[in-house]
Amino acid sequence: MGPVPVPASWVEVAERITRFLPDLTPEEAARIVAGLTPSARGRIRAHLTTHPDALISGASAAPRSVQALIATLSKADVTGVRPPACLRCGRIRPLRRAVPGGRVCLGCEGILAAQADVGPCTACGETRPRPSHKTCGPCRRDQLSTGRACSVCGHRSFIDPCANCRPRPQVPCALCRTSSPVCARWPLGPVCKPCYRNARRLPASCPACGRRRVLIARADSRRVCGPCAGHPDPHACPRCAEPRSYQVKGVCDRCAVHDRLDALFSTVPDHGGGPYAHMRVALADCPEPGTVLNWLRNSHSARLLADLVATGRPVTHADLDATAGQGRAAPGTVDYLRGLLVAYQVLPERDELSARIERHLQRVAARHPEHAVLLRSYVRWSLLPRARRHQRLRGGGFLYRFRAAYARINRAIEFLNAMAARGLSLREVTQHEVDTWLAVNPGTRFAVRDFAVWAARRGHARTLDVPHWPNVDPVGLDEDSHWELLHQCLTDADLPLDVRGAGAILLLFGQHLTRITALTTQAVTAVGEDTFLTLDRTPIPLPSSLAGLLTDLANMPAPSNWAANSSRGWLFPGSRPAQHLSATVLGRRLATHHIPNRPARATALVALAQDLPPAVLGPMLGLHPVTAAQWRQRAATDWTAYLEARSTSRAPGDDMTGP
Repeated sequence: MGPVPVPASWVEVAERITRFLPDLTPEEAARIVAGLTPSARGRIRAHLTTHPDALISGASAAPRSVQALIATLSKADVTGVRPPACLRCGRIRPLRRAVPGGRVCLGCEGILAAQADVGPCTACGETRPRPSHKTCGPCRRDQLSTGRACSVCGHRSFIDPCANCRPRPQVPCALCRTSSPVCARWPLGPVCKPCYRNARRLPASCPACGRRRVLIARADSRRVCGPCAGHPDPHACPRCAEPRSYQVKGVCDRCAVHDRLDALFSTVPDHGGGPYAHMRVALADCPEPGTVLNWLRNSHSARLLADLVATGRPVTHADLDATAGQGRAAPGTVDYLRGLLVAYQVLPERDELSARIERHLQRVAARHPEHAVLLRSYVRWSLLPRARRHQRLRGGGFLYRFRAAYARINRAIEFLNAMAARGLSLREVTQHEVDTWLAVNPGTRFAVRDFAVWAARRGHARTLDVPHWPNVDPVGLDEDSHWELLHQCLTDADLPLDVRGAGAILLLFGQHLTRITALTTQAVTAVGEDTFLTLDRTPIPLPSSLAGLLTDLANMPAPSNWAANSSRGWLFPGSRPAQHLSATVLGRRLATHHIPNRPARATALVALAQDLPPAVLGPMLGLHPVTAAQWRQRAATDWTAYLEARSTSRAPGDDMTGP
């Protein structure tokens, strides 16, 4: 007998198998087809007719016979073969149940079956999926865990060991290649927890479609999103298809922000022009919704805002002052919320320096009513006007000004109480009592000088002598170090731009960090080819290197965090809307790059005072005339200092009459 002819259907199946697998020889394909059962060959032939690339696409629609063929080809080391992934979870597992769009694994099959039976739970009564005995999953687990405990941690659990204590096998991560417990199984392979967290928190642009996605698959040796590799995207928001939030379940950060804003302002009648309209739009459209979501979920100021909004009436400055006065929230929380509400136009701007001083005065007067009249006169007719004038003329240093006012009020009431304890009124206090009181703690009690001078001028007390706090001569930098730091700020591109700009202004003009952080972009102006910096009232022409540096700093893109919705153009923007960078934060940044604050400022002012008279130095740098004169005096060189230095450098017995 001759050889048995090969059926045409076998040949057709072998050709369809080798069409997309060039490494598979026709003889090996014919041998594999011959080993199949007739029913399997029929199903494979039918599926490959409608899906020619089923062996290399990884589509979940492959029937079980095609899955077995793919497994056989994989064992034979045929390159290009790709096993199908679950339609729901994207993991590579045996796919049994066919659903619309493909097939799912055993675990997803149970989940879909549980979700199919939705109704009132027999235990809790809520309408939920009922996977077992008409009972929802949480209630069923509670029922099973009754009387059971984990043998490792001892907590109640319906399985032993519990899910937290159960050992997980360590496998190489598909991203970092380190062996660790599996956190998720993506189409690209198993992923450890750090890589999973980074991928979820920082979605990237897919190189195939260009959309911002969680890259869970591979295609052409590149990480791509699931849809670009033929897999569903389990981390897509069901509303807008953006990546889901890592902080909340089910939706993306922006959709979660919209939901929380709807809940926050649900009690406020807002028809597009309410008091919270601008704030609501600004928060919803913030370029970084994760920052807003984190504030709405975790911030004490957000909880305080929710409590105030729940009253159903607009929030006022008086409400916030009352909240701080009653101890319902920390003063820092109230001040933070006040800054946000002012920046988002919910509250009008007010003189916050005067308000804080008045608020502190009320607290002190309430504790010491016997001195309230005198203390109010001192604050309202001496302390407040000077604080307002300095703030208006010099700007910056807000934190320092109200802290200095607090110290003067506290020392004044402490002095009055001490004299009252001795049975003396303010008119009866003599210099002896003042000296005795100052001797106990002179480090902090020198601040009473301002009150003593005011009381003597107004006739409330005798003329009392309270010395100034002794000023320590500033320690500067040597000339080489000073110019080396300045050259580094002007030329070193590795330093952050804000550190370079602030360091150059500090080293060249000796400005306080509070004044530097309060500079706006309007302080840097260009007139023709010249660039000027206005620190007080006099525009200062800048050299080309510093002009280019400050111009680049002023033209930097607006930050994408809280300061994104600010209407003020700060040269050094902070993290809050309409707020500049804190002087403390700027000082830390400068110190990190080895730029000392006080020595650099002292050296710069001494160098300027040597060349400029006080009448020019003061208006240019915003210094008080007395301060400018003191720097001039400190920088001045005379023959007395020269002779003293020369005499100390000579050895005893040297002839002083020689040349």
